[in-house]
Amino acid sequence: MRSLIRYVTRKSRGGTAVRDEVAEGEKITVGRGNDCAIHLPDPRVMLHHAEFTLRSGELYVAAATGADLRVDESLTQVAKVDVGGKVRVGPYEIQPQEKTAEFDVILAVELIQALGDDLEKLVARSKIHITRMGLTMRQWTWLLASAVLLGTFIVPFVFNLLIGPPPDKLALTPGKQNYLAAPTGVWNSGTISAAHKFFGDSCGSCHEKPFVQVKDQACLSCHNGIQNHAQPALFPFADLSGASCQSCHKEHQGNATIVLSNERFCADCHNDMAAKTTRSTLGSASDFGEHHPEFHPTVVKDPALHAMDRSRAVGATPGPQENSGLKFPHDKHLRATGVKDPARGVVTLQCADCHTPNETGETMQAISFERNCHGCHALKFDTFVTDRELTHGKPEEVFKQVRDVYDALAMRGGYTEPEAPAVLRRMPGTSLTPVEKQQVTDWAATKTAAVLNGRFGRGLCEECHRTFDTNGTDASGSKIWTVEPPTVTTLWMPKAYFTHARHTDVPCTECHAAKTSNASTDVLMPSITVCQSCHGGEKAADRVPSTCVDCHRFHRKDLGPMRSEKAADAGAALRQIHASAQSRAEQP
Repeated sequence: MRSLIRYVTRKSRGGTAVRDEVAEGEKITVGRGNDCAIHLPDPRVMLHHAEFTLRSGELYVAAATGADLRVDESLTQVAKVDVGGKVRVGPYEIQPQEKTAEFDVILAVELIQALGDDLEKLVARSKIHITRMGLTMRQWTWLLASAVLLGTFIVPFVFNLLIGPPPDKLALTPGKQNYLAAPTGVWNSGTISAAHKFFGDSCGSCHEKPFVQVKDQACLSCHNGIQNHAQPALFPFADLSGASCQSCHKEHQGNATIVLSNERFCADCHNDMAAKTTRSTLGSASDFGEHHPEFHPTVVKDPALHAMDRSRAVGATPGPQENSGLKFPHDKHLRATGVKDPARGVVTLQCADCHTPNETGETMQAISFERNCHGCHALKFDTFVTDRELTHGKPEEVFKQVRDVYDALAMRGGYTEPEAPAVLRRMPGTSLTPVEKQQVTDWAATKTAAVLNGRFGRGLCEECHRTFDTNGTDASGSKIWTVEPPTVTTLWMPKAYFTHARHTDVPCTECHAAKTSNASTDVLMPSITVCQSCHGGEKAADRVPSTCVDCHRFHRKDLGPMRSEKAADAGAALRQIHASAQSRAEQP
């Protein structure tokens, strides 16, 4: 509804002054609060005293909890108010007037019971200002400044000279564990962070001079080699070479980390990257839950050249594809009916059967044929030679291996294949005539070529790999082929951080659609909406609050150091402090 509020003030010489204000809303609030439509600045009025509403065209007033409200001199909580009626709110009287075509409600507000000079009299009798305590403002200032100087500097300094400094905590022995606290401890500006507590009371480890901020040289004695955030040559606005360490990392703030985590620090630059630079392909981001680009995973584009690509976003058309050189259908291995295992029978595989997180949980251990695949996919190439398998990972040795196997069988005998010549199925050790030797030699070459280029040779490799021909033939005359070396992405998001260790309560398939993937080119990276279903921005209330540094490291490992100095002097001094403390601790 649209309302007109008329504040009426009666002049001492007669007449009235009227000030009009327009208010719009479903209700008209009355009270001392600044957010009230009818603002009544009097201590006898509650912050939110009452409210007017329209019900079927009729005006009603309702009192707030604990508020006194009178309508036509009757105390009430809720009442209908007619034109000309009087609503009493503390010392004010509110009277509805005839509405017009422009306004649904017109209310006249008038102060009818002034507070008077009672407040001024109370203030005059009270000592609520320091100058009423017998001294002037300047005298109080000098008195308090002297007290601060005496209590926080002179007294601690004198007592420290009298009792001496406390023993070094790093050098305490069982007999020296009870000591008086240092009087100068009052000079400590706050508890240092947990990461630096090992310094103890050795303030000189960082502060080269008392009451002087820590210099970068002291930080670099331990943190030498801290990397840049961006390439200074390409992004000058992100060059931090002129900034000091303590400008971002504030100490003496308690046990809280000194690493900046507020997302505004990052959003200052990343909120609008296009306005900052034209050299970056990064999308703009300021809040993970509300303003963050879709994930662009880094995938293998050419396994032979180890070429990578991150131009396509998850869910885009076309989306990212992993050209690793491998053939692997996830859906056939994760089917609900299970898969056949030579030793265990039918088993139902889970993601964890092959994918094991590394020690940090950030990435998965590399898949190994021997550890993950060999149990079901043995590389046997001849049913009559069950104790031999093809060498995995070394295609150049496979030709020699197969040729040696059949050369040995041909010369030794005892090969029981029904289709084999009789000279091969003879008793092992039987002597051969020159004609028979030539016969078995020819068979070995033919058999080697048939196996290497058949189902249990090249065909066996091609079940998982891509093969291609090379020039020339081997000693047996077989055409030489080889396997394309696979290159598998180990980090889809190399510039981000993610740990599976914190997500162990979530099934793998809630984020990775492996059960429906039938090609190894599929990138089973979840979209950002999957992450946003649990994680929000820094101020999220319905999801896990997440800031930029939860997933991104500010100092990038792939860039050079921010500082070239090694701070040799500071590092030597720090090592000397610890060596001295250790020496004292070892004394009886």
